[in-house]
Formats: sequence, C-alpha cells, structure tokens
Amino acid sequence: MKRSLSPLPVLFWLLLASGAAAAQPVVLPLTLDHQLLAGLVRATAFTGPGQSVALVGGPTDCTSLSLAEPRFSSAAGLLRLESKISIRLGTEVGEKCLFPMAWQGYLELFQQPLFAADSFQLSLRTVDSRLLGSNREPAVVAGLLWEFAKPPVYAHLDRIRIELAPPVRQVRDFLLPLFHQQARQEALAMLDSLRGGEVRVTGDAVMVDLHAEVSDIYLPPPAAEQPPLTAVERQRLVRLWETWDAFLVRLLLTIAGDNLSAADQDTLMAVLLDTRYLFAEALASDRPDRDFVRAQFVHIWPQLAPIFRRQIYARGEANSLGYLAFFTAADALAVFDRMGPTLGVEISREGLLRLATMLAGEETVLPYSPEVDRRLRRLLRLPAVEPLSGWRQDWNPSRSGTWADYPSSGAGFFPGLRHWWSGVAWAGDIPAFTEILRWKVPGGAVDDYLRRVRAVLAEASGQLIEQGNIPPGLTEMFAEMVVAMAWQESCFRQFVVKKKTLTYLLSSNRTSVGLMQVNERVWRGMYNQERLRWDIHYNARAGVEIADLYLRQYALRDGEGEDARLLARGVYAMYNGGPGQYRKFLARERSGQLYRSDRLFAEKLQWVAGNAWEQLSGCFPRG
Repeated sequence: MKRSLSPLPVLFWLLLASGAAAAQPVVLPLTLDHQLLAGLVRATAFTGPGQSVALVGGPTDCTSLSLAEPRFSSAAGLLRLESKISIRLGTEVGEKCLFPMAWQGYLELFQQPLFAADSFQLSLRTVDSRLLGSNREPAVVAGLLWEFAKPPVYAHLDRIRIELAPPVRQVRDFLLPLFHQQARQEALAMLDSLRGGEVRVTGDAVMVDLHAEVSDIYLPPPAAEQPPLTAVERQRLVRLWETWDAFLVRLLLTIAGDNLSAADQDTLMAVLLDTRYLFAEALASDRPDRDFVRAQFVHIWPQLAPIFRRQIYARGEANSLGYLAFFTAADALAVFDRMGPTLGVEISREGLLRLATMLAGEETVLPYSPEVDRRLRRLLRLPAVEPLSGWRQDWNPSRSGTWADYPSSGAGFFPGLRHWWSGVAWAGDIPAFTEILRWKVPGGAVDDYLRRVRAVLAEASGQLIEQGNIPPGLTEMFAEMVVAMAWQESCFRQFVVKKKTLTYLLSSNRTSVGLMQVNERVWRGMYNQERLRWDIHYNARAGVEIADLYLRQYALRDGEGEDARLLARGVYAMYNGGPGQYRKFLARERSGQLYRSDRLFAEKLQWVAGNAWEQLSGCFPRG
C-alpha cells in the first residue's frame, strides 16, 4: 500500500548532543488543515443559517451586508479565504427604500495567520481583498458599495480568535503518561514548557510551531538483554492489544462510509486484517515484543492519516478541536518513534482511551466484543449476515435434568459444553445437540464421514459460486481449493475428543477454530464466534467467504489469472497470513524459497485435483 501523504503533517526535531546535559530544543507543530480551519472559523464567526453572518441589517432591510460559506486555500504563503457576499445599500424613508443598490458574488481575501504565544490564540489579519462575480471572475462593482462593505468585513474577520489552548492541553495530558517512568520528570518539564513560535502556510494547511526543551534522555536496556515476558506480562500485552484492536475498529468505522473510494476501502481492509494477523503470529512466538502495540500504531498511522483527514473533516465541525488534538497526538507518537527509544514512549490502555475520547468528543469505552458488526462486514465487502434458521432445536437448555440425561455417543461430551451452555443466551446461535454429534469423527471407517464433510464444503463453495463472483473459468479451481484448504487446516475435522470430551478443534495458539480454522481474533466482529466453533456449516461458509474475498480483492485484481493453480496457492498464503502475504508468496515462488505451509498446500491441491484420497491416511490412519 502506498502512502498518499508525505511527509507526516507533524514534524518533530530533537537535536541530541552526544553526552551533553544541556537542554535541547523541541519543535512540535500543530497542523490545521484547510477544512479544519474553515470549520473552526465557521463555528466562531459564521454561526447563522447556512454558515452565514449578518454584519449589517438583515435580508429584508434596506441596507444589509452578509457573508456565508467560508472556504480556505493557500496562495503565495498567505491564506486565501473565499466567501459568498451579499451587499444591499439604499436610503430608507419611512417604509420605503429609495435608490437601492444590490450586488451578490464572492469575496476573496488574503490573510496572514498570527499566533499569540502566551494565550495560544490563532488570529487572521486581512492584507488584501477583491470581489468576484458569480462566475468567480474579477467583478466591477460600484465603489460606493465596497466602501460601505469593506470596513465591517475587515473588522469582523480580524476579530476572529481560534482558541488552541484546549487541544494543546489535551495533547499534553495524553502524551505525559506514555513516557517511561524514568523519563517522566523530563517529559513533564518539556510538555509544560510548550510555547508558541512560527506560523507557516503550507499547500493545504496552517502549521503552528510549539517550542519546548528537554534536558535528559531515557536509555532503555538493549532488547537482547530484556528477559522474556512473564505469564502476567503476556496477559497484560493481550489485554492492551485487544483495547488497541477495539480502538482501530472504532477508528475505521468512524471514517467508513458511502463516499469512501475503492482504494481507500482497500487500504482500511488491509490495515485491519494485516494488523490482526501479525498479532496472532506474535502470540505464537516465545518472545513477543513488549512494544508491539506501539509499533503497530506508528506503522499504520501514515496509511490511515490521509484517509482519516479527508473523511472526518467532510462531516462537519462539531468536534473540530477534538479532531485537531487527536491528529496532533497521533502524529506525535509516530514522530517519537522515529527518534527511537530515547524518551521511552509506550502506548497504554489509558492512552488509547484518551485518543478515543478526543475523537468522539466525549468519554468513551473500547470494549473488545465478539458480536457481529454489520458495518465491519460491509467494510470488508462480505455478504449480508444471514438469519439463523433451519436447525433442529431438539435440545432445550432450560430443560431440567442432569447432563447424563443425554446420550454421548461414547465420548464424555457434556463437560466440554458446560462453559458455554450455562443458559439460554446461546440457544439461537448453536446447532441442535444431535447435529453436533453427527460431526464427531468415528473411531472406525471414516468414508461416510468424509463424504458428508466434502458435501458441506461443496455446498458452501457452490452457494458462493452461484452468486457469480467467481469467473466461470475458475469455479472448478475454487471448489478444489476449498477442499484442499480444509484438508490442510484441519484434516476435515470440526470437533476432536480430548480427555474423553468432545470439543471444537482449536489451533495450537488457541486462536483458530473448526473445519476451516477460522481465526477468531482476525475475524472478530465479522463472524459469530460460537457458530464458528459449534456449527460445521457456518464454519465452512466463513472459510469460503474469506477465500473468495482474498481471491477477488487481491489475486484477481493483480492479474495473476493465467495460472489457476498459482491463484489458489496465493489465496491460501493470504488465508494463512493475511493480505500482505500475497506479494510475498509470489516472491517466494519466483525465488524457490517457499514456506513449508506453501509446499504442503500445493501438495494437498494436487491430491484433490487428482482424487488421490488414499493420501488421507495421514489424517485418518487405518489399522
């Protein structure tokens, strides 16, 4: 994915003198994009109907002057403010207006932004102006009209004061707790010393420099010398990442809408999925990075920031100062990261909650919920959620009796159900008891079981193929790929018996479940987790939808359609590791440096295409 905005809107320079104890200067600019600045000006000085202000009289008065709909751009180092203007000048005699003159068009002003260092106020001083006609060409207007209008227009606009102290204070309060404890006093002194400096007009924004000083630097121990995470630290990292994931979803859904371009939608989708896949991979490692969340944040923010700015400012100015604080704080984190670990900045759960509050304009929470979110499915272009139907609900969780009242087909089934079937909450989400038992792998001959599982997969892929998303020449490949994926992922198992208890198949890192090993962390909010675990049909359909998503949005789009087998293997690489794996897989294919999972899947794909079902002995050894 390419960045559409470079460099970062927040520039941060820290001049470090090796071994020096003297204070070093820090410059942290606030970036007021033109849309944000226009929103702040409207909220301050254009509060009438239709973003207007009446400077003299009213619409029905003999003499009146009004401005409306201010818009900003840049012009030779100055701000260019364009506004609609309506002028009416006459002589009122009794109830009559004699000799009225009226004109409507556009007013173009050139302004110099000024910043008061002591009060953190931004003002705009008008240095030149001209009138434009309805076609925005220079207009010839009676001098009397402009002589009447110019003084009140200049006076009104020159009185505008934009209070930037609140967002500066929010940024300070957000950043301070993120510094390592050993650097906290130096960080506090630095943030408390923030003061105003230069104001610049760039191509699409006004940059206000904030100056500070920092004296000492925190030097953390080298990563190689840091001990592995303890169980408690690992759990704390998981909880922090879950808050981060909830924050990321909130962020994406805030900007996802009908006017989102296809390219922007692709970026949001890839950011979410790759972020989740990388954490699932980190969880499987022995030494996950303590700063994993911070690293993810600063990695994805340059990709999200341009999209977020375009989308959020197009929705009005209800929380303009909150947006300014949010962008400044987020950009500052990315810039701190460029400095390395010198100030010991860490992202905390409380920090993420503060960012969410800036964004929402009110106190907010970030629950890590397993509930299906239709907006998230729509963002990833997944089909609409289907209603629950067609199951035989012949097991009633409210029925009185003991677990022994129900036959277990030889396995101690019930202990594995206790943890989720403690009441009626899941009654509509899980298949009937007898349906679950049908998918326990038999102890003897498995031919009938395999026939039924393959029928489930064929039904799932067939339903999707019928929707017309798969090109006709690839339908056979797609169906074979789905079977090979189930073979590779689970050996065609939805359930396994562990310690005489029947339960759903769970991956070694405890994130992926069932027949298609759908990763519950990666696909949180897009699929019902209980159904993924206990309904083989639902699990199969989820796996097929994910494979279809990767095929359409990545493999086919990148023009690799000439080799159906290569397409299928590329789709599986993404299924196994996220969208970012597609191009990496193609590079591995060209170099011959394939992963073991690449080679094993290619083997399964060949077996399925050649009906080599005898190879299933690796999954179901025969006595």
